[in-house]
This record gives sequence, C-alpha cells and structure tokens, in this order.
Amino acid sequence: MKFSLKDIAEPLIFFVILLLLWEVLVEIIKIPAFILPPPRDLYVAFVDKFYILYKHALVTFMEAVGGFALSFVLGVTFAVSVVYSRHLQNTIYPLIVILYAMPKSAFAPLMVIWIGYGLFSKIAIAFLVAFFPIVVNTVVGLKEVEPELLDLARINRASELDVFAKIRLPNSLPYMFAGIKVALVLSVTGAIVAEFVAANEGLGYLILQANYSLDTALALVILLILALLSLLLFMAVEILQKKMAPWSAEVRQLEGSF
Repeated sequence: MKFSLKDIAEPLIFFVILLLLWEVLVEIIKIPAFILPPPRDLYVAFVDKFYILYKHALVTFMEAVGGFALSFVLGVTFAVSVVYSRHLQNTIYPLIVILYAMPKSAFAPLMVIWIGYGLFSKIAIAFLVAFFPIVVNTVVGLKEVEPELLDLARINRASELDVFAKIRLPNSLPYMFAGIKVALVLSVTGAIVAEFVAANEGLGYLILQANYSLDTALALVILLILALLSLLLFMAVEILQKKMAPWSAEVRQLEGSF
C-alpha cells in the first residue's frame, strides 16, 4: 500500500493545527489547568511519567491482546460451527446475542469473583466485548456466498472441506477482518473497564489515580495513549488484510485511491 506525501502530511498538519488552537483557546479563555490543561502540560506529564506510563500500558496491552486472541480463536470456531449446525444456530447463537446486549461493565465484578483479581479476569472482560463482532461478521461472511458457486462445486463433486477451504473461507475473510478491527478496539475498551472495577496496574487504574489527584494532564495523556494503541492495532490489521485478502473491496478501494 503506497502513501503519497499529501496523504501523510494532511493528518499531521491537521493535528498540529488542533494543538495550536487548543493552546491558544486555553490561554485566551483562561481555563483552569485542572479542567483543561494546555498541550505543553501534557508533554511535561508524559516526559515526567514516561516509565510509569510504559509499565502500565504494557499491562493493558497484554490484557487487550490476550482477550482479543481468545475471542478470535473461539469466535471463528463458533462461527464455523453455527454455519454448519442448525441446532447451534437455533440455540446457542441467540444466547450469544442476548449476552452481547447486556452491559459488559456489569460482568466485571462477577469476573473478579469467579476468576480472581489478577490478569485473567481482565482478559475475560476483553474477551466478552470482542467475541460478538468476530462471530457475527464471520458467520455473515461464511453464509454470503454466491449460490452459483456452491452449485458449481456440487456439480464438480467437491467435498464439504473443499467448499469450506476454497469458497466459504476466502469469501468470509473481508467480513472477518471487519469484525477483527472492531474487536481489537473493543478489547482495549474492555481491558480499561475491567481495570476500573478491580486492578492495581494498567492504564485504567492509572486514569483513576489521576482523577483522584485532579491530575487532568496525566489523564488526558493516558487517553491519547489508548487512542494511539487502538490506532496502531487497527493499522496492523489493515496491513494483514492487504496480505491475506487482497481481493476484498476495501483493499482494492484503498489501493485505487493512492
């Protein structure tokens, strides 16, 4: 995927302009620093607390990626099972939909009781929020196959394994990657929610400590780190999608725009 200088410069210039406007408005309106600190205060907080931020960010990253990895393995497995089993589609699948409709923050205290106070309870919450998008998108991708292709496979006496490997799975990849992108971002959110409930480390825990001490600059720095972490994970999936599913409409549209 090739990027022109304009594609790189435009977002950078826009971000710099936003920072300048932020700095100017804070100075003109005289907003107290504990309500909205200027960008320079964020830079100072980042430099001063760099090691602490790195340490807690690593914990959150492990929780988010662990929850996502678990949701990907189980989600894809369950999606394939649903497509090939009407019993699962009529029983377990509606239950998954009901569970997803429930607020995930309500599960966090229960996970602490059931699993414990440590890392695995945070991974469990990240898994819960990331599981559903992968399942739904993969199921749709596996089912949204042209009937003519399936008829052609039957005429050529292709086995179910051949149909899955050569037709259904390649067709599902663009849908699956769409679910993966959503799931990755949600897994970061799930890890933060879990840290809000019960944790002594992680960026969610650090946000609470910053709020208790009215350190708004540090809290905003953490939010920016979370946004950057989600963005980097999202971009990594896009690169992987380009390698594994170059035929997807999204990849072809991106390549056509550069």
